Amino acid sequence: MAEEILVKETLSEEMKRDGAVLTRALDEAGWPVVASFWYYEDDFNRWKLMLVSPRVSSDGAREAYLAVIHALDALGQSRMILNHIRAIAPDHPLVTRLASVIQTGWTIGGIPFYRQAINGEIVEDAYLYRMTSESAAA
Repeated sequence: MAEEILVKETLSEEMKRDGAVLTRALDEAGWPVVASFWYYEDDFNRWKLMLVSPRVSSDGAREAYLAVIHALDALGQSRMILNHIRAIAPDHPLVTRLASVIQTGWTIGGIPFYRQAINGEIVEDAYLYRMTSESAAA
């Protein structure tokens, strides 16, 4: 009987740096990021940079991704990273779950968050830059 072994995709140092740089660029562009973090999607074996903003709710996903594209262009970064980015609203269940246990304020940090149960649900792996009270209030 053949057995498959799945190797978990690694969150590289480059990805960690790029996430922080992009979050800062969006701040400087005036696009409000109330939470920003890498999240490991276990079902797909991939990391996604979650950019959380009330503008996703008010302006829509298309406008959110345009803001991200403008920030990437200003940084001289490839738009290929868009495959690893997801813009979401503060009321997304993952955001409310994380915000219920951790707050960073408006700084951009780097907090590993590994295999934690929150309200009976497991957060397999995340790397947090920012989780503000505005993300918890949703």
